[in-house]
Amino acid sequence: MGVLKSFRAGLTGKSPGETFVVVGKPVTCRHCSHNEFIEGRAQLNTAGLTFFKLDWANASAATLTCTNCGLIDWFMCDPETTEEAARK
Repeated sequence: MGVLKSFRAGLTGKSPGETFVVVGKPVTCRHCSHNEFIEGRAQLNTAGLTFFKLDWANASAATLTCTNCGLIDWFMCDPETTEEAARK
């Protein structure tokens, strides 16, 4: 999401979600069937690397948060916006 979209969302109080595609399929919320999400990233920590203070070396996952109900879905592959997928 662009900086300008985020700024507008803060002013209006509305989440400017985007529609996404994962592995060629459109993503819909499994709780409320909404189709707009906010993309994020999350670190996947492991006990071994955390013990050695090497958390930065762990893999990360993509997250999509539903703008309607707030459910968070996790993905190991990077979701594409429908606009990005249409360009391919």
